[in-house]
Amino acid sequence: MMKGRKFEVVFVLVCVAIYVVKRLFEEARAFDRFIFDMYNLPPEQRDMAAVWRGLVDYSHFANTMLPIVAGGALFFAAWYVFHIWLFPKLKAKEFTASTLVLGVFTLVLVFSSVFVHNYFKLYYREVLVHAVGNSGEAFDKINGAVVYSKFRKIFWLNDAVAVLLILVLYEAAAQAFYYVQAKLREEDNNVFIGYVLEGGVCVFLLVLAFVGHLPQKDYWIGPIRELALLGLSGIVGFLAQDYFYRKCMPYVSDIKSKAFSVGFKGYLFILLAGSFLIHLFQVTIWAIYSRSYFRISPPYLLMIFTVLLVMSLAMAFLRRVFSKEKRALRTEISNKTAELGNLRSQINPHFLFNALNTLYSVSLKENANMTSEGIQKLGDMMRFMLEENHQDRILLSKEIEYLENFIAIQRMRVDENQDIKLEINIQKTDKEVFVAPMLLVPFVENAFKHGISFRSPSWIFITLTHDAQHLYFKVHNSIHTKQELGQPSHGIGLENVKKRLEMIYPNRHKLEIQETEHDFFVSLVLGVY
Repeated sequence: MMKGRKFEVVFVLVCVAIYVVKRLFEEARAFDRFIFDMYNLPPEQRDMAAVWRGLVDYSHFANTMLPIVAGGALFFAAWYVFHIWLFPKLKAKEFTASTLVLGVFTLVLVFSSVFVHNYFKLYYREVLVHAVGNSGEAFDKINGAVVYSKFRKIFWLNDAVAVLLILVLYEAAAQAFYYVQAKLREEDNNVFIGYVLEGGVCVFLLVLAFVGHLPQKDYWIGPIRELALLGLSGIVGFLAQDYFYRKCMPYVSDIKSKAFSVGFKGYLFILLAGSFLIHLFQVTIWAIYSRSYFRISPPYLLMIFTVLLVMSLAMAFLRRVFSKEKRALRTEISNKTAELGNLRSQINPHFLFNALNTLYSVSLKENANMTSEGIQKLGDMMRFMLEENHQDRILLSKEIEYLENFIAIQRMRVDENQDIKLEINIQKTDKEVFVAPMLLVPFVENAFKHGISFRSPSWIFITLTHDAQHLYFKVHNSIHTKQELGQPSHGIGLENVKKRLEMIYPNRHKLEIQETEHDFFVSLVLGVY
């Protein structure tokens, strides 16, 4: 996450720098074009001395380059303070003195950014006068150029609010992106989709930096006004649907009840107040920037109310549907967890029972040294059962250690010199690779249970290798008839492992089992953490 945030900061800085440099080149080209157009006018319409006199108070560096660069730098600083420092505190509900200081600092940077740009930025235009030539023909003569400022206190305030809106909209989009990114990372198969999403966002921001334009006169003319209306409508719609979901939805089956009536009245009040606020924002912008009359339009107000009504009701009912699916999914997960615990409880005693029987037989016919060694390994296995087995995931090295102890105990009861061949190839690991516990031993136990006979040639081959993403496990053993071994066929062990793999590693494992009259082969490829 920290690496991603550092990359985001650098990337946003690059985008801001690209936009600032682009604006500098555009302003330079515009000034050159202005002078070029003056020089190319007919002689009777050209007065370059008056043009240069009008530009004597204009400095391209101080009145164009410096405001753009300083405004961009202060805007980036405001974004950084708000996005990296302030918003995480607001999200965590840390309303402390430092949060207040960061909030004030963000406002100071925003107002400073707009002030520096608007106050020091000077604009220029040509001044035309009507003149009469020697022939008596009237024409427009260039009398010079004039330099002026568009700075007004009301526009300064309005533009600062617009910049704050840009920060809020970016933060909303960023939080939505982080949420989707986190959900994709939970599914290993969607890592590629996450990379595509990140690349798409980066390309969008770069294109915006290269071809996008903030309004030259004021920020409330153009797409920012539309984004503000869209954001305000979204907030009202969200609040309305949330109120309807909590206060009305539980009683929707009895619409004549008092609880539903009270809740529905509150819902309508939120819609009416929100519709009036949105329309008030519209007519205010129209009155200020379009110089039109400040007038409330009932038909337009009704249209906004209808759109918000339909949107909020649709969102509330979709939320109800998704909530039902979520509750059903939680119930299924609880059931699967209980089933998984039951499967583990069935597997563990089976291992310990076999190990104890083996040690009992060895203690009757061998010396104490071998018995003590077996008891030590059994103790390690029991410790694994108590400390590691009930975790969701463990280090692969712990699983390998348990597997080796199990094989060592099984070797105590066989004589490899009498037609019994064991080949074990297990790759060690010192990396932090994680797997779910007790997935490998059942296959090895099955091989020793059905693949070893003291009356016929027997063999077991076990191979375990891994890389950073996958674990490769193979067991190949001979098979002897049930009458010869005096044991039942494959029990619940392998079936339990299959169920655990389906629950823990859906679409992230590949299990192949091949069985003939003479041998049994298992191949497992597992996606590790």
